[in-house]
Amino acid sequence: MKKTLNIPKTFIGFLIASLFFWVLINLSKTYTSEVNYDIEYINLPKHKTLINTPLKNINLLVKASGFNLLTTNISNKPIKLDLEKITKKKGTNYYFLSKNIQPQIQNQLKSGVELIQILKDSISLKIGTLSSKKVPLKPNLNINFKLGFDLAKSISIKPDSILISGDESELKNIAFLDLEKLDLKNVFENIEVESNIITPKNSNFKISSKQANIIITVDKFTEGEIEVPVIVKNAPDEINIFPKKVKLIYKVGLSNFNKINPDLFKIECDYNEVNTKGISYLTPKAQSLSDLVTLIRIVPDKIDFLIHE
Repeated sequence: MKKTLNIPKTFIGFLIASLFFWVLINLSKTYTSEVNYDIEYINLPKHKTLINTPLKNINLLVKASGFNLLTTNISNKPIKLDLEKITKKKGTNYYFLSKNIQPQIQNQLKSGVELIQILKDSISLKIGTLSSKKVPLKPNLNINFKLGFDLAKSISIKPDSILISGDESELKNIAFLDLEKLDLKNVFENIEVESNIITPKNSNFKISSKQANIIITVDKFTEGEIEVPVIVKNAPDEINIFPKKVKLIYKVGLSNFNKINPDLFKIECDYNEVNTKGISYLTPKAQSLSDLVTLIRIVPDKIDFLIHE
């Protein structure tokens, strides 16, 4: 038969009280310890900007009671560094000397916490001249269309450009901003998708918008044929060509099929090529095409000619 261990309640109470007083005694003692603080930079002039990402936190060697150290580690406010008191080195290089900012940091520490040492000799920053410019957005799409479907018109972006602000010297190297890559599969209808704007890494550029909408207009396509007259430039008056018309084979969206007519095309041959290239025929080329079609080929691709003397 098992025996039940009976511990007097007075003993448990005495044990808890002893532990409580032991904790109080130890928390009241003074200790030297390393504490990590976040840094917040303040009073940056309006016409200036921070280049790259500055130091975000710093380690301080402090002396305080155990209780103060405990509460400091649990909830400590960021150390604010006044950029109006920073020292310039050269160009865009600036720095805070630890010995100079020690009083500034001490005043921000909790009462009863003494700053012994800043565990970094200096804090370096790069500060440039703030500038802005408008740059276009560039989509990054991998589109796989369903068989028989394709783009009905050029892809559009809203907004197509945004205002970007940052250091003047770095801003001049930015010609455009990329959009996040999107993979679209089996596309057969119009799509409008949102894509994030990618900013350069390790920079403090600010942008007027973080996303853009990409509008993709899709149509089912078919092949069409049309006959168009051939124009010969730089030719003698006595020239006669065979055939006088060529057939254009093109791809067009079904919604635009009935809009296509010969007036939308211009096919030319340059007679000067006969002498410059040493050939005995003319080459028909499309000088203007409707935006509604994609040209596949011209039939025939050679035009015979005869000069009457």
